[in-house]
Amino acid sequence: MFPYDLRPEPWYRDMVWEALEGRIRTRLRDLVLDCPPGVLLREELTRRLAVTAATGPLYLADVLERGPRALIAGCRSIDELARVLQALPEPGSGEPFYHGPALGRLPLTRAERRLLRTYLTEDTLEAAAARAGIQKKTAANRIAMIKEKLGVKTHGQLLRAYFGGPEA
Repeated sequence: MFPYDLRPEPWYRDMVWEALEGRIRTRLRDLVLDCPPGVLLREELTRRLAVTAATGPLYLADVLERGPRALIAGCRSIDELARVLQALPEPGSGEPFYHGPALGRLPLTRAERRLLRTYLTEDTLEAAAARAGIQKKTAANRIAMIKEKLGVKTHGQLLRAYFGGPEA
């Protein structure tokens, strides 16, 4: 489903857990690691700590809408992630905590993001259209408009625009 450059190595998740366990053991029980990217869209995030390497504002906005207690995005090292986790405010201290790239004004509406998310997580355009409750041709037209808005042409570029990552 994801191009190779967006998938972490198989040992990545275990390495992150192992490195963090000795530093912040008490906070790990509520942590959800986004490995592979997109997991946070399927997990229950209410009152949980979500951690992702993704940096795409569209994806991060979608994750924030799922109501995590905290979203930590784009940390470049285990040390940085551990520092951010140690600095988290206590649960129940108000607004959700966010550490990551600025989201700014998003180029897509919620409805466009929902269709894009469905399209990127389903196996085919037909499946995405069925799940969205629209005809395949309508879905194709809307995806073409989304690609135009984002200034991309290929499926890989669309994935990078949504999740973040190096330009093709």
